[in-house]
Amino acid sequence: MKKFLALLMTLAMVLSLAACGGNGGASTDAPASTDAPAATDGGDAAPQFEKQTWKFACSATENTCWADMGRDFGQMVSDATGGAITVEVYAADQLTAGNQTEGIQGVMDGTIELSAHSNIIYSSFDKRLNVVSLPFLFSSFDDVDAKLDGDAGKAVGEVVESMGMHLLGIAENGFRHPTNSKRPIEKMADMKDLKIRVAGSDLLKREYDLWGASVTTANWSEVYTGLQTGTYDGQENPLPTADGASMSDVQKYVTYWTGVYDCIFFTMNGELYNSLDPELQKIVDECGMKAAQNQRELERQGDQEVLEKWKAAGVTVTELTPEAAEEFRQAALPCYEEFAGDLTQELIDAFTK
Repeated sequence: MKKFLALLMTLAMVLSLAACGGNGGASTDAPASTDAPAATDGGDAAPQFEKQTWKFACSATENTCWADMGRDFGQMVSDATGGAITVEVYAADQLTAGNQTEGIQGVMDGTIELSAHSNIIYSSFDKRLNVVSLPFLFSSFDDVDAKLDGDAGKAVGEVVESMGMHLLGIAENGFRHPTNSKRPIEKMADMKDLKIRVAGSDLLKREYDLWGASVTTANWSEVYTGLQTGTYDGQENPLPTADGASMSDVQKYVTYWTGVYDCIFFTMNGELYNSLDPELQKIVDECGMKAAQNQRELERQGDQEVLEKWKAAGVTVTELTPEAAEEFRQAALPCYEEFAGDLTQELIDAFTK
């Protein structure tokens, strides 16, 4: 009996020491679970998010940095939510049979969760968003960043959000450079009577009209053939867009300038955003802003790569002298007054003051 009691006391002491020993935590030798959510600053486990799949629509094709932005955003959000959120990319507005305005409408209605479209397309819903394409509104890419990342960007962002969407970031389509098959455009007289196809924007049409061009519009799918057959002498677009359509095969000259600029609004359906947990909203906002900034860098890199590619292919690249640029700027100044009613003077002032 004495031996049995002694054994019980020894066992009790061992258990007591085990309970009180160490630092009270898990052994540093024990492997951490790879499935465990990341800890927050307070040491608590990060929230578990509901699994969701979001569709991302953009007007550019699969091999562009527009689509890359959707993939970039999707990867970042997936990483930050432990794989709970999946983003499917539908380039060239596949979900709406190539119709860009319906691509935006789908985000407004909630049938599409995410969208990346040009301000020119957005302006068909609210003319104020054409303000970004006023002539010579920006002097450089640095000027673009200063304005779109500042008060001017906030001002157009409020217009976008009034349409029932949440703005995740402002990405870039870029400066729209005119090309043609007739002659270099070194001064305004060189553009006179050139048959230039422009995007379907009243502001763009007026700008080129004031610069002396013979302006026309056409579906983008028809432009290459029109240039090839001589129906049009030229067109205007950011270089990556023009290169994607092989414009250098049918155009001999490009004027590389800051005359007209295009941005991209990266948006999410407003009701969906408002339904998200605040922690997920924060993730979405941070990833959206980062993806848009990454896209701007890719777009500018592509712009320079295309410029060098075209030069090597024999396309004549013209950059305006300060005097010639000022001539074009002065000629297009009436746009600021003529479109003030559509764009609102307050919004124009946000970019010019």
